[in-house]
Amino acid sequence: MVQLRLIWLIWLASLFFSSPSFAVKRTKFQHWFPEYEQRWTKAVNGPCQQKVTNYILNDRTNCSAPCACAADCILQNTTASMQSQFALAQVLLGLVPVILAFIGPTIAEVAVLSTYRPVLAILLGIGSPAVNILRAVKNVDVREPLEGSQSAISQAWSKWLANQTVAAQLCMKTVTYLLALGAVYNNIRTSIYTDLRIISGWRCGAVYMPLAWSMLAVIVHGWGMIAIRVRLGTLSLPSLKSAMQSDAFKLISTTEDNSISEALFWVASVCAVVHMTYGVLVLSSLIFIGALEALQVLVLYAVSAVVCQFILLSEIATMKNDLLENPVTSGTTGQTRVPKTSQTSPRDAFRNELIRPHSL
Repeated sequence: MVQLRLIWLIWLASLFFSSPSFAVKRTKFQHWFPEYEQRWTKAVNGPCQQKVTNYILNDRTNCSAPCACAADCILQNTTASMQSQFALAQVLLGLVPVILAFIGPTIAEVAVLSTYRPVLAILLGIGSPAVNILRAVKNVDVREPLEGSQSAISQAWSKWLANQTVAAQLCMKTVTYLLALGAVYNNIRTSIYTDLRIISGWRCGAVYMPLAWSMLAVIVHGWGMIAIRVRLGTLSLPSLKSAMQSDAFKLISTTEDNSISEALFWVASVCAVVHMTYGVLVLSSLIFIGALEALQVLVLYAVSAVVCQFILLSEIATMKNDLLENPVTSGTTGQTRVPKTSQTSPRDAFRNELIRPHSL
């Protein structure tokens, strides 16, 4: 499938970019965040010039790790207050993957969207740097996004869009893809901009490690996309039209997971936990970044995550309305299934029973 090949290509590119062997042109110690830029530039052009030159030329004569030696020399010019700033920044950056996990989409949500708009699902997987793992510890239920309660905003938006003309709907679809591409651009730009101005404490010479972390999120969602196609039995090569929009999501309520799809969803959940752990290790080890600049990085990543989540909820609301207007009938039982709009908890049911008037 074209969709799966694209996911594997991104994965291989991310691993290639994150390896030290990719650093043909050594980019460290040439760009800085503005807060301490003058101090770092003075150190590079002064007492640490030779060690930085050895790093650029990969000269290991006097030091087996030229990048680490250059970094140690530059860090000798820091003060106690600067070290406190760095420590605070590392704590904040280490929390970035955890914070974004509350904002990012779940495996089930992106998997469901991939049965409706596969290309858009891939873009959202790339544009959102983190995966929501809050529900990764239990079985991934792909019916939940379509049968769960719907927010009033997304419901109103989908109903408004359904009442528009075909031209207006096409225009809004174009805007949706542009927003998704904007989230992808912001995600990639933030990662590269940050990487050029920092080093990693445990892999000094490695490049594009933040980019590898943010891009590898699509691999996690990729496992979910494969799993839901195994469940639906739609692993054949899709046409260009179905890659942009498909009706395969209507089969979700009439199918069940098999052993292969359950195993793939389990792999996706494990990869989501590993991905967040890798993000914590990468971002918490960054050096030469202050607390305010770390907060800026968090905000930029969060913007991409929020945009992707808004698009995702809007599309799922559209899918729900489509199922409500055109209920799916199971071919085996003849039973019509529609998505649930609300669900009463046992406590609420007991309370309603108490306040309901009873006849004597």
